[in-house]
Amino acid sequence: MEEYKLSRFSPSNEIIDYMRSLDNDRVVSFILQNTEDYGLYMLTLLEEIAKKENTSFWYIQLGALCTANLCYIDGANHSALYYYNKAHELEPRDVSLLNGILWFGEAPDYILTEEQKKHYASKLLELEPENEKALAIINS
Repeated sequence: MEEYKLSRFSPSNEIIDYMRSLDNDRVVSFILQNTEDYGLYMLTLLEEIAKKENTSFWYIQLGALCTANLCYIDGANHSALYYYNKAHELEPRDVSLLNGILWFGEAPDYILTEEQKKHYASKLLELEPENEKALAIINS
């Protein structure tokens, strides 16, 4: 498949169709290649795809984009948490996703409340009863 060149003049539906045709690894690569120049535009494209596809993969990409590439924007981590929660609703048994959500209860942002941290830690313990991070949160 020929590499797509993202441009502000490309019709969004064309870009979305292209992204949806890629395998997961190529989606991630495409996002990384275009985020520096088209970060917020990439966010809107991904959100449209996530709403259409309604799979955890696309919501995880949104969360990763916010935390890794758009972290300089106020509220990006809050948006990322929202997207990770959407992914968690679709894949409630994904241990790595629960661990990622718990990251939002750590420094420097402390986005999750203690109650929310305990909620996610208990969900994680249901899947991994010996998880040290979750045990530490529950026992704090």
